[in-house]
Amino acid sequence: MDQHEKDLEFEKTLDDSKLLLDDASRVADEEYEFTLESILSEFGANAQIPDVDIAPPKPAVSVAMPLPELPDSDEDEPDGADEDGAGELGDIVPALDTPQSYSLQEVLERTVQEVLDEQQKEPVLDELPPRRGLFSRKKIIETEELYAHFAPGGGEPKNVKEARPRSVEPEEPDEPEPPIEETVADYRDAAQNARRVTRFSALITLLMWLPQALARFGWMPQMYFEEKLFNTLPYFIGLALVCVLGREVFQYAAEKLLSLKVTYELLTALLCVAALADTAVAFLSDARNPAALPLHSVAALSMTCALWGRAMLFKALYDSFRVAALGDAPYIVTTTAGGAAKRRGGADGFSVTAQREDVAGRWQTIVLPVILVGAAVFSVLSTLEAGSWALFAWNLSAILAGANTLAFPLVYSLPLRRLTKRFSKSGSALAGYRGADVMRRSNCLILTDSDLFPPGTVTLNGLKIFGEESGKVISYAATMAHASETGLSRLFDNLLEQEGGKLETLSDLNYYEEGGVGGTIHGESVLFGTASFCRKLGVTLPTGLKLQTGMFLAVDGALIAVFAVKYMAAENVDWALHALSRAHITPVLAVRDGNITPALLKRKFGTDAHAVYPQLSTRLALSEKNGEKPCALIYREGLMPYAELAVGSKRLCRAVRAGNALSLAASIAGTLVTFYLSFVAAYALFTPLKLLAFLALWTVAAVIDGVFVDKY
Repeated sequence: MDQHEKDLEFEKTLDDSKLLLDDASRVADEEYEFTLESILSEFGANAQIPDVDIAPPKPAVSVAMPLPELPDSDEDEPDGADEDGAGELGDIVPALDTPQSYSLQEVLERTVQEVLDEQQKEPVLDELPPRRGLFSRKKIIETEELYAHFAPGGGEPKNVKEARPRSVEPEEPDEPEPPIEETVADYRDAAQNARRVTRFSALITLLMWLPQALARFGWMPQMYFEEKLFNTLPYFIGLALVCVLGREVFQYAAEKLLSLKVTYELLTALLCVAALADTAVAFLSDARNPAALPLHSVAALSMTCALWGRAMLFKALYDSFRVAALGDAPYIVTTTAGGAAKRRGGADGFSVTAQREDVAGRWQTIVLPVILVGAAVFSVLSTLEAGSWALFAWNLSAILAGANTLAFPLVYSLPLRRLTKRFSKSGSALAGYRGADVMRRSNCLILTDSDLFPPGTVTLNGLKIFGEESGKVISYAATMAHASETGLSRLFDNLLEQEGGKLETLSDLNYYEEGGVGGTIHGESVLFGTASFCRKLGVTLPTGLKLQTGMFLAVDGALIAVFAVKYMAAENVDWALHALSRAHITPVLAVRDGNITPALLKRKFGTDAHAVYPQLSTRLALSEKNGEKPCALIYREGLMPYAELAVGSKRLCRAVRAGNALSLAASIAGTLVTFYLSFVAAYALFTPLKLLAFLALWTVAAVIDGVFVDKY
């Protein structure tokens, strides 16, 4: 081939390239649209198109199938229209338009977006680092990838600290659980006996304090101040009777001491013994300094508070077990990686969990041994400084009285008693501090469709059918709603019953992220979901759509019916959402109805309580119905008892922790103050009434949260 022929071939190639570029520029025009006529005119009118049976596209088997974004129509509600479709449905849902055509640029954008969505992987929530306890390292439970998301679109929620599942303690081995009836009978007897004993002890303690109060104002005869028979012996007898009434406190303290645990019961028992010994020395010996008044009445008050705390604890547990003995609870509250969940299951393990030790008891067994050793050493030092061993019992009782604050028995029993009293009225039972602590640490509450919109609050406000029989439309819609297990199931089941229809055979059920479900009925591809779902799936919808919470039914890609669904706010749900918001508990919307979103909650209830709306796979997993290892039982329907348990558990843990911290601080401060006063022999400042005022102030500060723990 010579040079001339090569030049001709090169010029021909340039002409062909120019022609292709011109065609590409014409095709890329945004206004150019492909139609069957244009294709035939370009490639020849006589071109034959073979007849091929094209089956409808089958949805993916995966649970959540992202779809390409199509231009959404404005769904904002016009002025004067009901947000849920109230009014004439014909004004809200106009007639169907002709099928729309799309430019090449739109087709390319949809294809590229679909490829990107398929390649995008769902991020996994990073595992939280291990937490360290006071003396032990607590492991964090492994969270399944399925529960990793709590934010829509795969992002982290703004309140990530609240939305993430908190760490929980390792599971303890299962213990043998006696029948609940036996447990109820045991705690009923224990509560009645403790209540009766506390009343007698309180009466004796009041009689011991009354003469001292009258003597403080000079209202007692002179003989009372001069004769030990009147100012010492009666108090010895009274304290001895109180000790006899509180013999269970001595027994419990001895049992704990054998297991190398020091509790406030042991401090109370030692205080009573030391006060009894000092009162006996004051009555029998003249060598003891009379300026150091015996602290028998303070010891009696400490024993009475210990008995009162045990009585409230037994009564609180009895109330919980009494509710649990009513029968199989319709719902249990258990914890998952996504938070606390209300599910169906048995009450196995409830009573064992409720009787486990609380955090106050654990803290006290760590700090009180140090305080007890310090009290023993300080009493010896004060006795050596005074130079009289006759005051050893007084020094020991004085320092123990300052160390054994009156709030110790009330820190846990008082708030638990008040909460269980409220829970029993609302038809629920809490598994003690352990159950409350598990719910508190999750700080998330999983809510389903029926929790937010219980039966009766979702109604059908209208129906519009396009070219199909009403029987088929209702049967198909009821079948899809029933299979999806959303809050609409009962609504469409009732509609189907009124029409006398029946559920159809459904196969290949699929859930879609966009808010709908799809399946196959009698060989037809059926879609049922929100307007956004149908539009993104390519179903042609009426223009000027004014329906915000409607459900759309399409068969083989063609819209056949529109259902106007109205959601009404229930009063108890409104209270529950606001209570969760005030308590900073994050609701996790494990809903299957595509209409129920945080935006809908905001419109209906005025707040969404900072709800988290997870991805579809997470919502389906969290909406499971069965559970085990309950931390609470619920015997009533509705969101209110469920929310009460969550909020009350958080308040209980906060009250116990705050009260325990203050009581331990009071114990340390009381030990140091009483040691100083006894060491310098400031007997005039160390009277029973002044010591009572000191203890009472610390007690009020420590239990004030427990008094108002049920006020929410």
